[in-house]
Amino acid sequence: MKILISSAGYPPYFSGVATATANLAQILSSHHSVTVLSSTALKHPHIKSLNQNLKLFLFPGVNFKIKSKLTIPYPYPKKIKRIIQTFRPDIIHLQDFSPLGLSALSLAHEFNIPAIFTHHFTAEFVVKTLIADNYLSNKISQSLTTKQLIYRLVNLFYNQCQLVTVPNQNLIPYFKAAKLKTPIISIPNGIITKNFTRKIALSRIIKQYHLTSHKIILFVGRLDADKNLEILIEAFKPIYHQNPDTNLVIVGQGNQKTKLLKQVKQLHLESSVRFLPPINNQNQTLSHLYNAAYLFVNPSITENQSVSFIEAFAAGLPIVAADHRLQNDFIKQNQNGLIAEPNNPAAFATAVQKLLSDQKLYHQISRNNRHKAKQYDISLTSQQYLSAYYSLLASSKSLPTLSREGSKI
Repeated sequence: MKILISSAGYPPYFSGVATATANLAQILSSHHSVTVLSSTALKHPHIKSLNQNLKLFLFPGVNFKIKSKLTIPYPYPKKIKRIIQTFRPDIIHLQDFSPLGLSALSLAHEFNIPAIFTHHFTAEFVVKTLIADNYLSNKISQSLTTKQLIYRLVNLFYNQCQLVTVPNQNLIPYFKAAKLKTPIISIPNGIITKNFTRKIALSRIIKQYHLTSHKIILFVGRLDADKNLEILIEAFKPIYHQNPDTNLVIVGQGNQKTKLLKQVKQLHLESSVRFLPPINNQNQTLSHLYNAAYLFVNPSITENQSVSFIEAFAAGLPIVAADHRLQNDFIKQNQNGLIAEPNNPAAFATAVQKLLSDQKLYHQISRNNRHKAKQYDISLTSQQYLSAYYSLLASSKSLPTLSREGSKI
């Protein structure tokens, strides 16, 4: 099968969507031909061949958030058309609403190629991204009217596809209530679980990253407003005072980093909070950090199905997360971690303290999470996508003959 995937973000860009897309493309390419359309910070389009069956076409665009290093690629309809005519994909799989992806969607219609769209974000994420004020964004994002409006807007595009997928099945009722006509199913994000079970001596990690303590509380992700990391840092102050053997390690990059560094300084936590740059999920170092950590934390209320949560499962880390309807089936209280009242540093700190002090609960959750991670292995989730692809092909009309003219990007 020939599969065309479009995603504005792709490693080395650091995000859950980029990681999920790369994981899927990589495993599909072991038995199928895969072409990925994505972005580059360079001024000119270029091509990368990652293996015999996996090729990246990278396009320049606009970087609205310079520190996040995400480039929104221009649409390039003529170039995308030429790629489609040359590659002749059986399926077009879209991961976001970038102009590049929407260009591919338009061409899917032109050439009668089945299109599948994976929805990765929540309505809360949209509000948090657009409205800087925390109180106002939290208030608006809880409005059912706001959620319905956002999902109705995205349905304008999803209703042009043959299938919509979501990692989190709890999102499906929102789309159906917002008049989605296209079939929608849930396929979870997948990771290469074996990459997150690699052990390394804790002393080596402590020395490598100049940590001062042996209990690492870990966050991995974008340092953007929707992650609520100011809540985490505020919560860590009482945690550290009661548990001086802890370090908070934050891995990632984003627009909030300068603000967060300033907060750490104001709270006099410079010796106990360490910021590390983004680490590719294929890099053994990231696996080593997960396996050296004691807990995984994320106070965000905008998660759909966090890839970093799944990576933490594979490493056997208990999780402390904010109470959010969409992720409460994903992270069950006292089974996969502890759920804290959202936007409440004291409540978040209390949950972390409980896992630091209750060894019986800690080890039970750790065992549960190692077992839970197995269902998110990319070998299983990719098979669900392949089943969806083949089903769409079986029900679609014959593809028209595509011109093979031109192979240049």
